[in-house]
Amino acid sequence: MNPHPHPQPQPQPRPHPLAELVRIESDPAYRALFCAELDAAIQDRFANRAAVVAEVQAAADRLRALILHGEPGPST
Repeated sequence: MNPHPHPQPQPQPRPHPLAELVRIESDPAYRALFCAELDAAIQDRFANRAAVVAEVQAAADRLRALILHGEPGPST
């Protein structure tokens, strides 16, 4: 009788920590794709940051109007 009826999965080897960097440096097509995706991610982050700043400024304007004039400011 087999004490282990199901074979144990073999642990997967861990990739080298710099493998992606090596691929980016050595594969021009992969580098172009990586850079395009990185640029898109940076642009998304800037757009999100600008949206949050605009929301905070609008909230500050409404609060300022409420404090100074006792009335709500323009709502969005």
